[in-house]
Amino acid sequence: MFKNYLSKVTQWILLRIKHIPNKDTKNTKWFILAFLISSMLVSIVFTIGNPTGVGFFSHFTNIGKVLVINGVLIVMWTFLMSAILSFLYIPLPRILLASLSYTIFASIFVLIYEDSGILFSIIIGISYSLLSFLITLFLIVLFNQKKHRIIKLAVMTAITIASFLVYEYVVKDKYYIDVPAVAEIDSEGPTLENPSQIGEYSYQFLSYGSGNDKYREEFGELVGIKTPTVDASHFITRWSDKRESFWGFDQSQLPVNGRLWLPEGDGPFPVILMVHGNHTMEDFSTSGYDYLGELLASRGFIAASVDEDFINYSNTSGIPNNNYELRAWMLLKHLVQLDELNQTPGNELYQKLDMKNVGLVGHSRGGQAVSMVGDYKRFFDDNHLLNDLENINVKGIVAIAPTDKRLDGNRPVLENTPYLIIQGAQDADINNFRGDHQFYRSTFDEDSDSFKASVYIAGANHGQFNTEWGNMDVSLPKGLFLNQGQIMDPEDQRQIAKVYISAFFERTIHENQAYEKLFRNHQYGKNWLPESLLVTKYQNPSYLSLLDFKRNRPNPATGVIISSEGFTVSDVIKPKDRRNNNRPEDAIQLEWENEAKYTINLSNVNKKVINNQEHVVFTMANNNENGSIPEIEIQLETTDGVSVQLPLNSFMAFPPVISSEFTPFGLFDDIFRDGKYENSWEPVFQTFEIPFQRFESENPEFNKNNVNSITLLFHTQQGNILIESVGLSQ
Repeated sequence: MFKNYLSKVTQWILLRIKHIPNKDTKNTKWFILAFLISSMLVSIVFTIGNPTGVGFFSHFTNIGKVLVINGVLIVMWTFLMSAILSFLYIPLPRILLASLSYTIFASIFVLIYEDSGILFSIIIGISYSLLSFLITLFLIVLFNQKKHRIIKLAVMTAITIASFLVYEYVVKDKYYIDVPAVAEIDSEGPTLENPSQIGEYSYQFLSYGSGNDKYREEFGELVGIKTPTVDASHFITRWSDKRESFWGFDQSQLPVNGRLWLPEGDGPFPVILMVHGNHTMEDFSTSGYDYLGELLASRGFIAASVDEDFINYSNTSGIPNNNYELRAWMLLKHLVQLDELNQTPGNELYQKLDMKNVGLVGHSRGGQAVSMVGDYKRFFDDNHLLNDLENINVKGIVAIAPTDKRLDGNRPVLENTPYLIIQGAQDADINNFRGDHQFYRSTFDEDSDSFKASVYIAGANHGQFNTEWGNMDVSLPKGLFLNQGQIMDPEDQRQIAKVYISAFFERTIHENQAYEKLFRNHQYGKNWLPESLLVTKYQNPSYLSLLDFKRNRPNPATGVIISSEGFTVSDVIKPKDRRNNNRPEDAIQLEWENEAKYTINLSNVNKKVINNQEHVVFTMANNNENGSIPEIEIQLETTDGVSVQLPLNSFMAFPPVISSEFTPFGLFDDIFRDGKYENSWEPVFQTFEIPFQRFESENPEFNKNNVNSITLLFHTQQGNILIESVGLSQ
């Protein structure tokens, strides 16, 4: 009886399988072909974004493997799903639906695997598959009609032109942002040379490294100077077999590789080390800062781009443990190695390097690494290493879009070390201004010659600071869904980096004091910089705080009294960044609907405090999401009743809120990558330095030594700003 039952079931299954194509038409084959091509495209894009090797052959082989796997899977999936539909007596084209469901599943699976967000992946996977269906249906209808060939050709031409126009003027909308007018600035003093111009030094390129690199000849057979490897096995315990197989070494034999530009001349020359951050390991990053190396060398610096590609993430081998510490440790080893070469006769670097004048530039995780090097005793206790570093002096640190991860409860604190941070508003990797925390953890003694500054760039992304990383801040396929319309031209982005980084080291190492003007007021660089919206902060050791905000309340200096009038909201808050993390400093939020004023009264302040100061300094941010810019006047009044009012925008325009759409038109910002881009903006603070001299010029009776009050007068009908601090500086 069981055999008879089994026989009937088998016959029924075979019959249902035979009836699978009953509801499909002759056009089903075109849909299957379309879904095959669509799923192949998904597979190819995924493979390109997840390399397992280097070079064309490796990529070609990987794509071939994935296409074969995809072909097998679509056949199996289509058969099984169409069989299930037949078993359920679903009266629909089963093969068509089964092949469509495979494309949907494959698209969703790849996007979820890439951490694109579940809801986003479902929406995009279904939409992409349905688009393939509709395009195929349209082509079938178009070419099945017995229309004249000219009509068909005209329709296809019109579609092609329309698609191009939509892509060029909508999807690929050119970067544009309304830049506030430049205020009139003091032009007294020496004329500054554009710091991004090639300097007077000729230079040569050379490399140093192990000489055993399998992929890059400058660190392999063509290496200029051979250097010994270093052993990090005492704190790096996770180094997979696949990583060792790829590179040919493990954590006990890490190479000290660098691309170096050496100015011609006797020297010694100051040394600038540049280091990349985390990126796909197989897509090498070290040569991405050649544009900076060449510029700095031409201006009398020895510049070296440090190789840390072997630390980076790989889809096949993951990432080593303690990789943040390892990046900083390798930088320290480079400094020690270069110091040894400087003292060793018989190599091109002998007595060429001034290790008392060292600068560091780091990008992304490299941006955190350079700050850790500036505070290395907090993170490393190797006495031998610490002794080797005693004669090396870091004179300036630049962090480009840095991370700021707490490591064993610690973050770097910089003391008396000039610090510059550069951050892009369109950064889809480090999309919140985390590196700004390091700005506030940088301190100075009163007699220090240091300063700290930040530059926030509308339209700048993460990757374009490195020429190898491209304009997608996340790997394929996620990168396809990033908004390219708000990203600035890559050459413009790198021009800003060149101007600020070169000027920074001209000031901090070559001690050309005049370049500090650029950091105090970015408008001094108007002839060097592309048209762009910048928001900048600056502080030097002379800064004297009159008012800041702590623990949700005002924190005025001794004798300072504050008062306000006309505000609908006047609350001390903890501003949030784009990820809803607290910013490092509290601020007062001021909202008004008619005219209002905010006064800092100094009548009880010792006037000797003011005598040596030259500027009133405000640190403020626009908090008005609608894009409006407040109209503000600065009023200074003296003890003898002299009052002078000057508009803030006569010194510097108040910047608007910089809002970024990370996906096209911002359609998926709330759900892409699980809401990472949900908040399109964060308050970014601008330093306004208001020179007393301008008030004295306006009214000769004004004497800054007698200033009794500082008042902000708000004239626009409505507004919303944040004030972080008010102070004085030289």
